[in-house]
Amino acid sequence: MYDDASLNNKSRDNRHSTTLVLLKLPFPDNCANIQKVNVNPTLSFGIRPFNAPKMNKLVFALLISAVVADVKITVVNKCKKTVWPGVFGQGTIPENGGFELAPGAQKVLTVPDGWVAGRIWPRTGCTGSGENFQCETGACGTSLQCNGKTGETPCSLAEITLAKTTNDKDFYDISFVDGSNIPMSMQPVAGTFNTAGGSDKYYCTKAGECNKDLKTIVPANMQFKKNGKVVGTLSACSATNDPKYCCSGAYSTPDKCKGDTFPPQYYKDLKAACPTTYIYAYDDPTSTFSCKGKGKPSPDYTVTFCTESGIGL
Repeated sequence: MYDDASLNNKSRDNRHSTTLVLLKLPFPDNCANIQKVNVNPTLSFGIRPFNAPKMNKLVFALLISAVVADVKITVVNKCKKTVWPGVFGQGTIPENGGFELAPGAQKVLTVPDGWVAGRIWPRTGCTGSGENFQCETGACGTSLQCNGKTGETPCSLAEITLAKTTNDKDFYDISFVDGSNIPMSMQPVAGTFNTAGGSDKYYCTKAGECNKDLKTIVPANMQFKKNGKVVGTLSACSATNDPKYCCSGAYSTPDKCKGDTFPPQYYKDLKAACPTTYIYAYDDPTSTFSCKGKGKPSPDYTVTFCTESGIGL
């Protein structure tokens, strides 16, 4: 699981440094930033004027796609109730950080290569509108769009840092380190990743699939309630503030903060329910996934709230 600091250390500049000469193009409306470039189509080289040829829209589109390779992340709601996803990342933040997703619906988010510290989480039990938007879990303030804010705990979390070049890998995971509200998973889209880039079970496979809803198996002191009902689960750290479970103080290193230092049944039950999900900060061996794109740095991804079998809301 990557916190902001560790992700920042892995940060890559997600801008391609490329110089283009644009020759009198009929710019589409959605290229406002490029449209500001003023190029005189008559270029004099001291011999005779040269009238630059026009490029059609297809050539223009191919030129732009060669410079920027977008990554599509499809967010799917398999829950029986509406979910309000929150989104965060360095630089680009799709949908200004939040949107509504009805049961059975999906939305495609577009982010650039090299996107760093990407986070997607479910907000549940939301009501109101405008600046009076309230959620039972995962709230990022009092509005639908999080605009650079992250969600309140406890909530489940998908994390991803994208590669900048084809020599690098993406890293992604599902984390319950700060607690959880509903099960979720994340996986690369078939046909968009490089099958020759790795062979272990944590390469380009599904992260975070759960076979039980954690709200039904955690002890009472780890249940998170709103209006008398259980809407989420606390982490061992947030439930106890014990450095041993928070991986802090004398337990701030991987050799000191380990699964076997947690209450035995707690860690065993949670990992049995969600085998490839982060349960604590150094749960890396069974929870960190990587992937490489096919013909581009990154594959496309699908993030799913709840499960195919209906576990969750």
